[in-house]
Amino acid sequence: MKLSQILSNIDYQTHNFFDAKIQHITCSTADVVKNSLYFCIRGQNTDGHTLANVAVEVGAVAIVTDHILLDVAVPQIIVADVRSAMGRMASNFYHNPRSKFKLIGCTGTNGKTTTTYMLKSILETAGYKVGLIGTICNMIGEQKFDSQLTTPDPIELHKIFAQMAKAKVDYVVMEVSAHAIYLNKMAGVVCDAGILTNITQDHLDFFETFENYRDTKLRFLTDEFCKIKVANIDDMSIQKYVLSQKEGKIATFGLKNPCDCFATRITMSMLGTSYIVNLDDELRAVNTRLIGEFNLYNALGAALACLRLGIETSAISLGLSSCDFVSGRCNIIPLKNGAFAVVDYAHTPDGLANILSSIRKVANGKLYSLFGCGGNRDTTKRSIMGKISGEKADFTVITSDNPRLEDPQAIISQIEEGIKPITQNYCCIQNRKEAILTTINKLSPRDVLVIAGKGAEDYMDIAGEKIHYSDFEVLQEVKK
Repeated sequence: MKLSQILSNIDYQTHNFFDAKIQHITCSTADVVKNSLYFCIRGQNTDGHTLANVAVEVGAVAIVTDHILLDVAVPQIIVADVRSAMGRMASNFYHNPRSKFKLIGCTGTNGKTTTTYMLKSILETAGYKVGLIGTICNMIGEQKFDSQLTTPDPIELHKIFAQMAKAKVDYVVMEVSAHAIYLNKMAGVVCDAGILTNITQDHLDFFETFENYRDTKLRFLTDEFCKIKVANIDDMSIQKYVLSQKEGKIATFGLKNPCDCFATRITMSMLGTSYIVNLDDELRAVNTRLIGEFNLYNALGAALACLRLGIETSAISLGLSSCDFVSGRCNIIPLKNGAFAVVDYAHTPDGLANILSSIRKVANGKLYSLFGCGGNRDTTKRSIMGKISGEKADFTVITSDNPRLEDPQAIISQIEEGIKPITQNYCCIQNRKEAILTTINKLSPRDVLVIAGKGAEDYMDIAGEKIHYSDFEVLQEVKK
């Protein structure tokens, strides 16, 4: 492809321009090959502009930069924001694959993954071929592909879009992270419908304040990102924003406040949930294995987005009913002694509070909580999560969870600061496998152990090294 074709509909200036032949695009010098277009990205630790000549030496025939680099001899494309331009130029390079299917995006602190799987189930029930881009994996139909990030970087995103367009999918559903919004990973990509599930504390190591994080999430409910906008009206941050907008601009779902889509006649047990969903005054019954009020919110968001896209209500209710457990999201596992384990990805204060509150409502025995907090991430949530577990569980086990470059015991001590004033019904066991096995031996029939934080992850990040570890595999050992 000629460089001029990649520059279609891009605002730019040039330096040393000639219409080079481009066979590859990248923002990493390690990925440069012959006839590459190299994007000079400014990161937290490195600046791609300083590596432009390195990229040229290994094969780059043109670069994209935010200022003229006098010592670089190849054609330079000068743009105001390299990250934003990268997404739009990547779309051109892959022949604008986004135009070949409908796209539903989902953002929020919690619930993104489950909501996208619910969307996929509904749309497939309606007869459509669906692609999925998310935290656990990427999918085309039932075919799975590895996923490295919740929302891929722009070049990889459009490459995946091209793959899905080639497979002739009708819809793509994707998770959209706060980082993706902030870093313009979605530049030029407008979703046919977008869902905002909730906004609670997370990623303050990056965003510094909750307000910064909140405002980034709320940007998703603008025309820049979505045509049809769907949001949880029961979330106070979202509610305030929705009410400030023109009436009807944002479709709403909830359980507590007047809204466009809601549920009634809710019955929940450890075996599943049944409810009636109101879809523009058409009532449809849903019976699902998924439990928890948080999953009700996920279902309502998925239902409303599909309804606004013209999906039949019968497909919506059947799709929600047939959606099974998403790996690592509130997975209920019966144990040999008549107790239950619940594996969940909850790693935020709100996520932990939701899973514990939900299980408390359906558990017939004591509720045990086992969790840790990740290292080199938001430190302020550690004591908060300790307090939450102390208030909501009968007994808490504080353990390790991806300490990364931090001292695992120091993280545990910070969590402990939150639970100490609440209760003495807790213990600290740093080794996560040992913590799980020890706790299971204490369970009586009908007790429930919530194992939170890692979900479907199959590694433990310790001292910069990823070591194989899985909560599911530990539980399989117990069941043998």
